Amino acid sequence: MRRWLVWCLGALFAPALVLAQPTVYYSDRPIVLPKGQREANLDVSVGLNRGYRGEDFGIAAGLANDRYPGLHFRAGVLKNFELGLSLAFEYSMHHGDAYRVRPPIPVSDAHLGAFSTPTGTVENRPPRLNPGPEGNGTRRIAGWPYRFGDEQAHLNPLYIYGRYAIVPQFGVELGLLVPTDSLEGNNRPTLRLGLPFQWILSRGLFSVHVQPDLLVGFAKKGTGFDMPQETVLVSYFVDAGFTLALAGAFLDVSLAWGQDAWPFHRGVLPMTFTMGYTILPEWDLALGVSLDNLIPKEGKADDARRLCLMNRIRF
Repeated sequence: MRRWLVWCLGALFAPALVLAQPTVYYSDRPIVLPKGQREANLDVSVGLNRGYRGEDFGIAAGLANDRYPGLHFRAGVLKNFELGLSLAFEYSMHHGDAYRVRPPIPVSDAHLGAFSTPTGTVENRPPRLNPGPEGNGTRRIAGWPYRFGDEQAHLNPLYIYGRYAIVPQFGVELGLLVPTDSLEGNNRPTLRLGLPFQWILSRGLFSVHVQPDLLVGFAKKGTGFDMPQETVLVSYFVDAGFTLALAGAFLDVSLAWGQDAWPFHRGVLPMTFTMGYTILPEWDLALGVSLDNLIPKEGKADDARRLCLMNRIRF
């Protein structure tokens, strides 16, 4: 009888005990997890590009400041040090080659036109469908350029990283992006070096964050029209924003800049709005909207868009 009474009291008061645990508001979250804490994240997103709404979707994010899209697990393994990994999965309504640039069309000297080069061939043609934020089928995960593989299912990439907080406001991150589909070198294994910074201006209310990254990717050069022309690809990416919290609700606004420095490629300027609520001290639920490139070479600033639902649980 006493045992049953203990079990009943435990079941009755367990929710109250959970709610009684202190809540670390979203604006106050440290740049690394405390030792012994673990977190699992699940992001589900859908592309809303103009003219191609719902063309791609899956367990992925694509938000400007999300370096760990899809399924993400991290753990505080030592004081001021965490390890983590993430894996993204996307599904496209058509095979991947429909979203990549197409080869030039040879023409004779007698038929040179406005789109022909002096050698008698036109430049690479844009993708047949959904050219993405850069117009050539390239998409980016926090500065890392990638393209869809040949199939409709795209399990890409795997990201493994470690992050260390030198001081509570500043740290360093080193990670490795491993593409599961190299796509003739267009999706490169890449090292990422990041310097996360966070400054809490008002505890429980307002903070700002910045993280510049250097990315160095490697691939074998090829002679094909759409194969890497350089062994090394050097890119940089920086995002900055603010987080506003009010009790359990929070809003984060981030603006970023990413560009390939070598070989040079025109940069992109994405922006993200994230709104959410800390339902329990261990559980965040949020909705994010991303404008993938505010300065497209062609089209409008809101042509490339993405919607994401984010679920985060700590234990």
